[in-house]
Amino acid sequence: MTEPLLSDAEFVRRLGAHPDLRSRMESLLLAVEDEAGELKTADAAEMRVIEEMRQTGKVALQSWAERQVDKTSQELKQTAGIWSEGKKNSAGTPPLATSASMSPNTGKAAKESARLREAPKSATVVARARSSG
Repeated sequence: MTEPLLSDAEFVRRLGAHPDLRSRMESLLLAVEDEAGELKTADAAEMRVIEEMRQTGKVALQSWAERQVDKTSQELKQTAGIWSEGKKNSAGTPPLATSASMSPNTGKAAKESARLREAPKSATVVARARSSG
């Protein structure tokens, strides 16, 4: 058997930083030891160990991905020229009040909308309103 890469203390410390992975390793260890005596055959033990390894793989990859996101985020924060002022919603910042009044299309659209609201109803609309009421 080869020498471990990490000391026992270092291994436990690092594993403690990943509680989900620690839980999966614990489940694998309990399957191997089978203290409850649930695994009577090699087939049952094989199926259990395979499932434990699949779940452990999922957790390990999730932990890896989260760590990569954190590292990339930290690198971007330290990069010169990148400036962030907090979170923004997908709509961005609202336009200034003065920019809305200066836009030629904004005034036109508002006038058209008001004109349509004030327009007299057609005879068909009036007839339908009378028959439904």
